[in-house]
Parts: sequence; structure tokens; C-alpha cells
Amino acid sequence: MSRVLFGNLVIELQWENLLGLNKESDEVRELAAGRNGSKQYLVVQNALGSRVAGLADLAANVRKTEFFALAGLLRAVTDDQNIVFLHTDPDDISNFVFIAIQDGKPESDRVLPRAAAIDAAIDFIQKIGAGVTILGDIDDSQIQVTRHVNLEDIATSLTDEEKSGYKLNPLPSKGFGGLLLLIVALSILGGGYWWWADVAEKEAQAKIAEATAAQPDPVVEYKAQLQNALKLEPLSSGVAYAKAVETIILGLPSEVGGWKVNRLLCKEKTCMVIWVRREGGTFETILAQRQNTQFQDMNTAVENITFFDSPGSGNEVSPVSRELFYMKAGVRMQTLEDAGKQIEKDKKLMNISLSKLEPIAPLPVSLKRRSKSVEVISKGDWSMKGHLAFIDSVSGLMAQAGNMSLTEVSVVLDEKSPEFTAQGKFYVK
Repeated sequence: MSRVLFGNLVIELQWENLLGLNKESDEVRELAAGRNGSKQYLVVQNALGSRVAGLADLAANVRKTEFFALAGLLRAVTDDQNIVFLHTDPDDISNFVFIAIQDGKPESDRVLPRAAAIDAAIDFIQKIGAGVTILGDIDDSQIQVTRHVNLEDIATSLTDEEKSGYKLNPLPSKGFGGLLLLIVALSILGGGYWWWADVAEKEAQAKIAEATAAQPDPVVEYKAQLQNALKLEPLSSGVAYAKAVETIILGLPSEVGGWKVNRLLCKEKTCMVIWVRREGGTFETILAQRQNTQFQDMNTAVENITFFDSPGSGNEVSPVSRELFYMKAGVRMQTLEDAGKQIEKDKKLMNISLSKLEPIAPLPVSLKRRSKSVEVISKGDWSMKGHLAFIDSVSGLMAQAGNMSLTEVSVVLDEKSPEFTAQGKFYVK
């Protein structure tokens, strides 16, 4: 049953797709007839023209008091098309309000136990892939909100004009339904039935064709989702970027003015260097040669080195076929691992790993049978750990297939065995 929360926000509506085969009011009445008790409704349309109707069963009179669908108002809170809303139930803190919106259309509007709500949110996010905005007040290790929003924020921050588009309306009346039946009966008696039936058939076929044409092509929608997901990936951190990182690391002096490099962390075009003071080193001696150093305490200093990779070929990462990746980069990985074992017996000087592949944008169920006509791109994680002397193997490995990006490189300068760890993503189709 639908409920009213703070600010006359209504939850637990039943959302159904409108096909456009009949007038909107007729379709809404038909949907409500199949759900006894529905008294109010709201129609929401997304950017592609698809519409859904939300049905409510409030006992209150919506002609005298304004009530607003919370699922609809969430579209006014953010411009994003895919939204998850998780908020503590004001009446029972063990439950959560769970609302899911896909492509601008509400599809789930329920109150669930906390664990079930989190599971439902995770399932929805995995179904959509990247690009889901998470709103609400939940604080949980399994899921992090993109933006903290509570019911009071929603009810008070939106203007009356913004809220008016999501006001619940009483179900449409039948209007001239009886008159239409009378006209049909008279036409039958007058011998016009066959003419009327032919016209009605043509109109129905035209409406079906119009509704079919208005429905978004699932292939086009999936390709758009895939492109949006790819925009979030580090596809501009390819071979040239890896070489720039290697240049910074290999060109850095291990000791300056009595201060020694302890470790480095390079990510997002910045290398953070941790300097540790040795005997004889002072603030003055390191600043004389490393002017951008910032001191953390008496014996530790941090220096951030910003760099730019060379423009041109080698920057961009592009998906390749699985066979090409494993035959080129995969074989190279195995060769590097084996070579490390031969250099020093019974000790691995190089350790490389690959994760399981996951699709960047999961293929919708409706396209499973058409998978051959749709390109699916998957990604995985890779990592390489070895002696610092082999750090130039990172860019060499990435150059094999051109589908590997570099997200992070860390270095620990242990006097006995300085080591580096590099990690990133790879993409196949």
C-alpha cells in the first residue's frame, strides 16, 4: 500500500510501462482496473519518449491536498538517468526505502529490510553497469552513496514548479465512454458496422505501428550505455603514459643531501615521493635540491611530481579480441614470469596476474538472442610485481596489444631488494 512521508512525499507506487496503443487516460484506467484499490496516478516520460505510469492507493483526497511521487522528484534532484535511492524508513529504522530508476523511468519503489534493500541496489547497479547515481542516507561498507540526500532535503530544496510535474492526480474518469457505446450501437443498427470495423482496424494498426516506431531501439540504447561506461574508464593511460611514469622513477636520485627515497606512488599523472632523513640530512640540505618538498615531521618529507605523457600514438587504449590479447600480451606475461625464475632459482623475480573478465555494460536480457549483432566489451584487472630493475617491462608489456591501461605504480626502495608494483585494466571484445 502506498505511504505518505515527510513533505507529502509518496512511496510504494506501482510503476507500469505505457505502450501508447490507446489514449493515455484509457491505458491508465486499464492498468488501475487490474489493480483494485488504485486511486491516484502519475505519468513520467524519459528523454527518449518512453512513458511509465505510477499507481497509488492513498486514502487521502488528492483534489484537496497535493501529494508528490518521491520516485519522480528524484529525477529533479539529479540530471542522471540511472538512479538508486536508499533511505532509512522513518517509521521503522530496520527497513529502507528502495527506489530504482533506469533510463529516467522508475521501475522499483518499495520498502525492504536493510539487507534486502542493499542486495536489490547492488543487483540493479550490476545490471546497469557504470553510471548509476546513488542517493540517500545509507552508510554501509557494501555500497557508498554518491550524494547524501534525506527526505527533508528533497521536500524543501525543490521549487513548487519543479515539484508540480510529479503531483499525483485522481484516476481519469470514463468521460464519454457511454456515449461512444451508444454511437457504436446506432451504427450497427444503421448498417454501418462493417465500415466502422474497417476504420477501427486501420486506426488500431496505425497506433500499433506508431507505438512500435516510438519505442527506443534496444540496440541503440545498449550502445549508448556502453559508450557512457567507456567514458569512465582510464583509456588515455596507455603506453606513452607508462613510459612517462618509468622516466620519473628511473630518473629520480635515490639519495639527496642526506635524505633517501623510501617509496613512491604514481597515479593520475602525479608521483608522490616519500623521503626519509639519514644521518647528516637537514631541512636545508634537501630543500637546496628539491624545492617542492613538504615536511611531515622531523625525519619524513613528501614531494609531489606532476608530469605529462607525450601526446600522439600510444596514449589511447582500445579493446582488442580476446585471442589477440592472450596470444600477444598473455604470452609475454608468461615469458616474463619464467625469465624471472631462471635468473634466480627458487625465487620469483616477477609476479604477474590477470583477473576474471566482466562486461563493462551487461547485455540486457532482450538482446541475448541478438548478441552476435551487438559488440560486447569486457574488462579485467592486471598487475605486475617485480624487482625495480625490470620496471621498463611495464610499458613493453602494454605495447604488445595496445589494450592495457596503467592506473597505479608503487615502488618500495628496500636496500636488499627494491620492488615495484604496477596495476591497471585491460579491455577485450
